[in-house]
Amino acid sequence: MDDAMDMSSGSDEEVQEEETTVNERVIYQAALQDLKQPKTEKDLPPGVLTVPLMRHQKIALEWMRKKEKRSRHCLGGILADDQGLGKTISTISLILLQKLKSQSKQKKRKSRKSGGTLIVCPASVVKQWAREVKEKVSDEHKLSVLVYHGSRRTKDPKELAKHDVVVTTYAIVTNEVPQNPLLNLYDSKSNKRGRESCEGSSLLQSHVGALGRVRWLRVVLDEAHTIKNHRTLIAKACFSLRAKRRWCLTGTPIQNKVDDLYSYFRFLRYHPYAMCNSFHQRIKAPITKNPLYGYKKLQAILRGIMLRRTKGTLLDGLPIINLPPKQVNLTKVDLSVVEWSFYRKLELYSRLKFEEYAADGTLHEHMAYLLLMLLRLRQACNHPQLVKGYSHSETIKEMSDGVIVAPREDFIMFLDLLKLSSTTICSVCSDPPKDPVVTLCGHVFCYECVSGNINGDDKTCPALNCSNELKHDVVFTESAVRSCINDYDDPQDKNALVLLQGEFISSKIKAVIEILQSLAQQGSPDTPPIKTIVFSQWTGMLDFVEHSFLQNRINFRRLDGTMSLVTRDIAVKEFNNDPDVQVMLMSLKAGNLGLNMVAACHVILLDLWWNPTTEDQAIDRAHRIGQTRTVTVTRIAIKNTVEERILTLQERKRNIVASALGEKHGKSSAIQLTLEDLEYLFGV
Repeated sequence: MDDAMDMSSGSDEEVQEEETTVNERVIYQAALQDLKQPKTEKDLPPGVLTVPLMRHQKIALEWMRKKEKRSRHCLGGILADDQGLGKTISTISLILLQKLKSQSKQKKRKSRKSGGTLIVCPASVVKQWAREVKEKVSDEHKLSVLVYHGSRRTKDPKELAKHDVVVTTYAIVTNEVPQNPLLNLYDSKSNKRGRESCEGSSLLQSHVGALGRVRWLRVVLDEAHTIKNHRTLIAKACFSLRAKRRWCLTGTPIQNKVDDLYSYFRFLRYHPYAMCNSFHQRIKAPITKNPLYGYKKLQAILRGIMLRRTKGTLLDGLPIINLPPKQVNLTKVDLSVVEWSFYRKLELYSRLKFEEYAADGTLHEHMAYLLLMLLRLRQACNHPQLVKGYSHSETIKEMSDGVIVAPREDFIMFLDLLKLSSTTICSVCSDPPKDPVVTLCGHVFCYECVSGNINGDDKTCPALNCSNELKHDVVFTESAVRSCINDYDDPQDKNALVLLQGEFISSKIKAVIEILQSLAQQGSPDTPPIKTIVFSQWTGMLDFVEHSFLQNRINFRRLDGTMSLVTRDIAVKEFNNDPDVQVMLMSLKAGNLGLNMVAACHVILLDLWWNPTTEDQAIDRAHRIGQTRTVTVTRIAIKNTVEERILTLQERKRNIVASALGEKHGKSSAIQLTLEDLEYLFGV
């Protein structure tokens, strides 16, 4: 590959329709030749690394070596192993292998503007990458490493080219590597052939930073899902980097939808799928038309460019790594009467707004407001005070207007019916009601039995000779009935507001404290202390939890996105090494940044996230190589709220990711939040 080809950012590699068909045949043939996981190994000579490579890492090294040498479609690929399986050490080994080969042939890189390997990663793991390169390589074979970060970084591209490895951030790449205008051809609907070079384009203008002036031997994107949206400036800057070989490292290659893969294909120059039109015609359209066939085709396409192993992947009948088991538990918690009253009003108000917009045909126009209402519902499940603007009486009154669905006397009757439920029979299953609920028409059922009618096509009461319509807001648990009676007695909830505005401890925080206190009693002098990571996605929630921890004298450290790298490293070190530090309070975002916290064997997820892979990455801070104990994960969700419906959406997302990656077959729906998803979440 000559300089001109590389500097064209791929525009000269566009092909005509008949040529892309041939390319696809070659891809399918390659997939057929390697239907199973690769098993060929490659190791470095003794004494090069300070730690031995595990078998699956040797296999990754050989696979990466071949992809840089033999691939017809692109030099590089996607290493998509699970978090904690050693993508970093495999990449370092690849760099060393190439350097040893160059030394044996007595070849040296040109000092002009030809560089080594550029590692692009989140700012939070820049120092960790540099440390890994220095610590994992023996003194005799040291790689020269430059951390290209901070205001005093060099502006000389020749200085960058001197080093074997340069580590920088996505933000700096965005600032120093302007978008190549010819990249817009990738999004063009035209299939015209192009051979124009980028000489003289914006890529070589005077304001381009040092990173953009180096032609790298290899560019590695760590946490490559950072570029999953190809329209962002970060993604476009990465596309414009000049390099001979390109790699994407990510434990979650698909986070939101199959479209995430397009950014990887475009960065890697994986033709014919690096063109937007071709990606949609050859990947998206088949999945839409016939999901089973479409996903199988996608698996074949990925086979030629991606290596993915999970912690459960078998190699010769055995797991690739001997990790202790991971136990995931779902703990469902009831809201207190005060919280439930607040949440119910908020949910009914949100549902009425949704139905109002649906009746007017303006759902799309109000999408931003609908998402805001959904955010408020999720926050209310964690702590009422997170819901900004909803803690004063006028708003509560506004939410209460128009949502009373029955007289007070009816609710008293409903309460009596539920109290007598143990002596009645559910007309659906003919057994005493389990988790009894009462409908607005006065019939008592098992919650599970009536849920089928509410969520199914037949949304009518299953009682004999009753055809009343059933919705979530006309089916009540005992706590909901009591809350409605309380609304009549104190319609403006003055007492509740006083409690909510004071030092209020939410049901979720109480549940966390109870779990931690129970774990503290399980320790013994002969065993390591049980350490716990507590995750939340909201800074406000972390503040409330921190306040409660201080009141209960729980020794903890806190880690979130606002901390400097130095402060973060100190907090992680103290948590891992100090036996008195029991808990790490951590933002969900910080949990996705490659941190090693195997001192913890318990993980608590305070709130649910749309994307289950985000939660999985957070859990992998503890469940990774180096862990010696069973990792217990506790997910906390609030009963009868939007969180139960989020759990269902998460399962849909897991299905589509598994289908695309060949880890599970079958149909699956789109995993972005659609209008249908919103209807479901609002209980409409």
